[in-house]
Amino acid sequence: MKKRRSHLINILENTSRFLILLLLPLIRALFATQVGFYEWLSGAWFDLLVLGVIIALGVYGWYSYTYFVSKTGIHIQKGIFFRREWFLPFRNISVISVHSPWYYRPIKAVRVHADTDGGNPRESDFSITVNRELAAQLLEAAQRPLISQKSFRRTYIPRNLYITIFAVLTSNSLTGVLYLWATLSQAETVFGKSFRAELLDTFAELAEWQSFGLPPVFVILAYVVLGCWLVSFLKNMEAHLRFQTSRYGQTLDIRSGLFSIRHYAVTVRRINFLTLRQSLFTKLFGLTSVFIHCTGYGKKQEELSVLFPSGLNREIQTNLKLLLPEIPFAKRQIKPKLCNLSRFLIPPLSLCLVVLAVGLLALYFISGFDRPIIFLLIIAEIPCLWWLAVKLFAFFHTGIGVSDEVVTIYYTFLYQVITCSIPKHKITKIETQQTLFQLPTKCCDVWIHTWAEGTKRQKVLNLYLPEVLELLSSDEFFHTHVIQIEQEKKKKKR
Repeated sequence: MKKRRSHLINILENTSRFLILLLLPLIRALFATQVGFYEWLSGAWFDLLVLGVIIALGVYGWYSYTYFVSKTGIHIQKGIFFRREWFLPFRNISVISVHSPWYYRPIKAVRVHADTDGGNPRESDFSITVNRELAAQLLEAAQRPLISQKSFRRTYIPRNLYITIFAVLTSNSLTGVLYLWATLSQAETVFGKSFRAELLDTFAELAEWQSFGLPPVFVILAYVVLGCWLVSFLKNMEAHLRFQTSRYGQTLDIRSGLFSIRHYAVTVRRINFLTLRQSLFTKLFGLTSVFIHCTGYGKKQEELSVLFPSGLNREIQTNLKLLLPEIPFAKRQIKPKLCNLSRFLIPPLSLCLVVLAVGLLALYFISGFDRPIIFLLIIAEIPCLWWLAVKLFAFFHTGIGVSDEVVTIYYTFLYQVITCSIPKHKITKIETQQTLFQLPTKCCDVWIHTWAEGTKRQKVLNLYLPEVLELLSSDEFFHTHVIQIEQEKKKKKR
């Protein structure tokens, strides 16, 4: 088989983070100084030498990384003096992703990643930048064993309204802060520190002009949070517009993106579990988002492992039966007892009272700042009260159900309402845990362990221990497979 190398743009990929730090000061010095070109060259020879070394290392990295595709998998070789070789069988690959950034369109280059369950959780097992044609050939070779002649394609395309709702709910200010910080840092590198100072002065004047009677610092904070959320929202919209999910044979074909196109080929049998996520807001309007956990999908920091961005509950259930019938959902068979309701409500109630007490103490001891303190108190109490509402709903939602194929768990995490269905053969361990305070009411926390590039644990709170043991021990699967049900009773002796 003929060995192939990555696209020539890979040389720039290997060196870009170093080149920009060296090139920008050189170019700026060339145009900022009044000396001639040769005088500038005589003073910048060392920087140019370093630049040449960086480019040479980039060329070496491109030349020393080769691969070829056989009928059974991908063969990769790296290095010249110290050679490393490894092989990825197609039967073990969980996800192959093809990413086509908008700035690679003119040169017809795409980034290809392949992952297995046994690799590094922080990076892909195989990653390369190649021409579109080579990426299509690799994808076809990997999917060929999974698609029979009788297979037909089934496709789900969500409405743009559902994608917008999904982008609103999944956007957060932290992502926007990181993106803006990186952008401003690069702008400061190009235009100098005066650019940042002028930008901050302009922003402060705008905040003072539209303060609405509040201190400018609060207005600045509100604008920053809103602006960063808007940046995150626009990024999510761009990433998920034109979203579609198709089932073809034993693969899920997921495509999305308006400017930067993303394409994922997911092996169905490698999916570890299926998750329905809701908030109280979407629960009220009957909307659900669907995610899958499969090694290599949603692995990057900016990616989400979405199967369906959003949709009405009935529509979601219909399409799940059509595209992924292997992972159904079991109805709740056990749920928390009424005597354990307080265990759901005490944490959020305590937080609400602590925030209120801190605010009242601040009003008592700090004079002259009543309005800002009351403003901060209200802002701090809103998420606490929202968490209280979520935990109250959690009492009626939490539980476990078992069917012939899956174990379905119902729980909440922070502000999310989660329903997760796990195929039984993906479960590595089920563990029940009791604290000292749970012993009198015989309630316990149940941990469900799965494994793929590391252990993934999910926790269901405050279930009645005898019912948990009866449900799991009566199931034939847990008798015939080596899955331990462990009880850990932590008693603190003082």
